Amino acid sequence: MTMLLSLMLAATPVADALPPMPQDLSTVPVIKDWLGRKVSPRWSEDVAKLYRRGDCNGAMPYEGSRLLEIDMLFLLAGDGAVLKVAPVNAHCPGVEQFVSNRILGTLRKSFPKSGMNEPRWMRSQVRFLWSDAP
Repeated sequence: MTMLLSLMLAATPVADALPPMPQDLSTVPVIKDWLGRKVSPRWSEDVAKLYRRGDCNGAMPYEGSRLLEIDMLFLLAGDGAVLKVAPVNAHCPGVEQFVSNRILGTLRKSFPKSGMNEPRWMRSQVRFLWSDAP
């Protein structure tokens, strides 16, 4: 095994060492003022396209439009690095993938630093609003 591969393996967290995903959202601390809550409405048209294909459900009627609120769980390292992203109630694999990719791509550095040695789960929400009116 090369030295570089040994170092990479040593730095990779072991799945068993990570805390399990919480089952009760009320026990998970909320990320205060997380940028994703403010940015996610800009992605509404992309999410609407997935819904228009008919593969998704879960959006609710809201004042003549459609509203989708997705609870999100994030496993964060002490330095704010994202170890896992888990959309909880997306009801659509395409939306789950889209949201996860956007968060890992554009919002990767938007998470708080706890300074803790152990990773911990935190939560927030993303929201989308669109109209299919002509």
